This record gives sequence, C-alpha cells and structure tokens, in this order.
Amino acid sequence: MIQKTRYKIKSIFFQYKAPIFYSGGSIIRAFAQIVVVFIIAKYISPNDLGIWASVNLIVTYSMFLQAGLINGLNLELPHAYGRGDEADAKNMATNVQTFTLISALIVFIIGTSFFLFYPFFDIKFKYGLLGIILFIMLSYYQNYLMTTFRSKNSFIKLSFIQLIDAFVNLTTLILVVYFSYFGMVLKAVIVVFIYVLFLHYFRPIKVGFSLNKSTLIKLLKVGLPIFGLYYFESICGTADKLWLLKYSGLTDVGLYSFGFYSFTAFSLISTSIASYIYPRMSYNYGKNKDKTALWNYVTKVTLILFVIQIPMAIVGYYLIPIVITSLFQNYIQSIPIMKILLFAGVIKGCAIGVNALWSMKIWKYMIIYQVSSAILLVVLPFIGIVLFINKLEGVSYGFFMSCVVNLIVGIILTYKATHKTDNTIDFTTKLVETEINISE
Repeated sequence: MIQKTRYKIKSIFFQYKAPIFYSGGSIIRAFAQIVVVFIIAKYISPNDLGIWASVNLIVTYSMFLQAGLINGLNLELPHAYGRGDEADAKNMATNVQTFTLISALIVFIIGTSFFLFYPFFDIKFKYGLLGIILFIMLSYYQNYLMTTFRSKNSFIKLSFIQLIDAFVNLTTLILVVYFSYFGMVLKAVIVVFIYVLFLHYFRPIKVGFSLNKSTLIKLLKVGLPIFGLYYFESICGTADKLWLLKYSGLTDVGLYSFGFYSFTAFSLISTSIASYIYPRMSYNYGKNKDKTALWNYVTKVTLILFVIQIPMAIVGYYLIPIVITSLFQNYIQSIPIMKILLFAGVIKGCAIGVNALWSMKIWKYMIIYQVSSAILLVVLPFIGIVLFINKLEGVSYGFFMSCVVNLIVGIILTYKATHKTDNTIDFTTKLVETEINISE
C-alpha cells in the first residue's frame, strides 16, 4: 500500500514537474520582489518614489515600438509547435528577435538624445530617465526571450533563472541603502540586465538575424490587434496616477505607488502563473480544438487561484497596519490604500483564465473585454476621486471596482466563447479570418 502511494506521488510529480518547479520559482521570485519594494520604501521618501513612479510611465508608453510582434509570436509559436511545424516556429523567432533588437536601438537613440539635450529641472528626473532607457531596451529583449520558453523542459530552466533573479534582486538592495534614489535606479537596471543575460544563455530557440516581410506581416495580423488592445488598456491603466497628479500632487502619487505594492504582490504571482498557462492553453487548443477542455481548464485555474489567494489576503489585511506602523512611518497614510488594493490584486489575479479568448482568437470578445477594461480603469478611479474627500482612497476604491467588474465580464465572455458551436462563431472572428485569408 505504501509503495503504491509512493509510486502514485512520484508519477504525479513527474507529470506535473514543470508547473510545480515553475510555480515554485515564480512564487519565490514574487516574494523577493515584495520584500524588495518594502525595503526600498524604507530608504526612499514618498516624493522620490513619486518621481520614479512618474518616470516609469514611459515604460508603458514605449511599448508601441514592439508593434505587436511579441504578441503575435506569443500566440503563434505554441500553435506552430502544437502542429509540429518547428521550421515555421524558428523562422518566426528569427524575425521577431531581429525586429526587437532594432526597436531597442531606436529607444537608445531617442532616449539618450533627451538625456543629453533636454533641460531637466531636477537631476533625479534626468538620471531616472537614463535608467528607464536602459531598462526599456533590456525589457524589449526580455519580452522576446520569454515567449520562446514554451516546452516543459524550458519552463524548468526558467524556474532556475527566476531563483537567480530573486537572489540578485535581494542582494542589490545594498545600492538603495547606500545611494538612496540613485541606487534604486541603478539597481533596477542591474537586476533586469542579469535576468536577461541568463534568459539569453538558456534560451531554448537559438536563431540568427533575418527580416522577412511575409513572416512579419503574418505575425502582425495576429499580434497587432492583440497588442493594440493591450496597449490601449495599459495607457488607460496609468489614469489613476494621472488623476492624482491632476487633483492632488506628487507626494500622493508616491503614497499611492507604495500602497499599490500590495496589488503588485498578488499580480506577480498570477502573472507568472499566466505565463505558463497561456502557452499551454494555446498549444493544447491548437492541437485538438477542444473548447470544453479549455473551459474546464479555465474554471479550475480560477478556483485554485481564488482559494490560494484569499487566505493570504486576509492575513495580509491584518499584518499591513502592524508592519507599516512599525517599519514605514513615512507611509502610514498608505495603510488603507494597501488594504483596498490587496483585494483588488486577488480579483485581478483570478481573471487570468480570460487568456482562453486569445488562445481561441475570438476577436469580438477580446475587443469587448479589453476595451471595457480600459474604460473602467479611466472612469471608475475618476468617479472615486470626485466622490471621496480623501483622494487616495477614492482612486483606490475606483481601481478595486474596475477589477471586480472586469472579472465578471471576463468570465461571462469566456463562458460564451467556449460554449459556442462551430456554426455560431461570431461574425467579427469570421470577418478577421476572411480578411487574413484574402490578403494571403
């Protein structure tokens, strides 16, 4: 009986070895990032944190230079491997790698021109910009490399890289302790540089450089609509900080950014899990086209994430006042913000199953989901900041409600998409696919 149990445990472990290792590495990396942001807050004033948060908005705005090719590769690469077409997979990777490096070079030229010739009123903004330029360049290549980790073995390697990243993230805190704001900027660049270095060394797809027009167009047809929707939502996702800049001030942006760490903590876990789940869903759906299996997968993932995150959030809710009051007295005003955004992170994390819409390429529902999400991110924080005397709490409640409504919309759309019969596929999807076929 004991031997049978051991055998069963071993078989389950080997069957789910990749997600177990990857999830473990993701959680450790996320935990390290949580520790880091809190220690940074110990040595960085709310005003300096507000400066860094404002400069970081450039990261979101700069993503347009990737033109949706990463999004296209993220979907088409697992589809290609799912149908056994390795040559097409490598061809796509070659073109995206080349385009990514060209985009990074463009960022370097534009960014350094601003750094050298723009008359900055604050040196912290100037060197913050330099740090962000380098960060964006490395992030471009990181985004490409992450899309190539798609097999079970590559996810095991990625879990090892995540552990290294966690270690580097923690050890480079010494820069913040000794050099404060400028140490934080330098730390951000060093951490992403080492992470990209290891991703490059262990990359599962090693290709050269080439630009093929037909391949790029193929990826753009799929990736550009996805990217456009994500980019629109990302831009709208900066509205909460912009509303605070308009109706409050830089210090409140810093306090809000600190409070936002509780949301980020849960988002890191769910985002890491999503980076494993999404390609697996795309691979399996590309292989067997089974909508029922896809819906079952989505419901299981959503339920598991909810069950795991809720107890953690409850513990965090009661720990936050104790920790902040004891260690981060400059950010005591952020306590209610952290409590609100803690549960916003739980809700947002449970919405990752909506990636099934991307795996199925149901364009109509994808558009509805992303556009509604973007509108909510602008409108509800604005309503909150108007209704509440405390602008920080108003923005936070608005953001929380946007996550709640977004989750409900996502579940409804995913259910409808996975329960449609083949002869009732929505008109938008047919139209997009027809246009692609005609152009080809």
